[in-house]
Amino acid sequence: MWKTLDGLKLPSMKTLTVEEATPGLGGLVDLALAGEQIQIRKDNGVVELRPANAAPLSALELLTPREALRRLQEDARLEPAQAAQYLNKVRQERLAVDDRRAA
Repeated sequence: MWKTLDGLKLPSMKTLTVEEATPGLGGLVDLALAGEQIQIRKDNGVVELRPANAAPLSALELLTPREALRRLQEDARLEPAQAAQYLNKVRQERLAVDDRRAA
């Protein structure tokens, strides 16, 4: 399946060669900033376009759980389904600890 961006045909998997990526680089950057995973292949190597972290987290900065999860997903390159699985495991472990304390 192919997707068109500014006249550039992109495969939906978003892994492109350097030659394919060069003419539409600005559009690819826009897609990456919007959260799309964009990979560019050259020979046997692959690089990934993704937003850089704007600023390092200060020790005093408090994050909402949703923002913390978003940052973990971004840094670890987790898919939402993977993150949900990990959250469920953590929740189950916490409930098990609480059950042991109550007993």
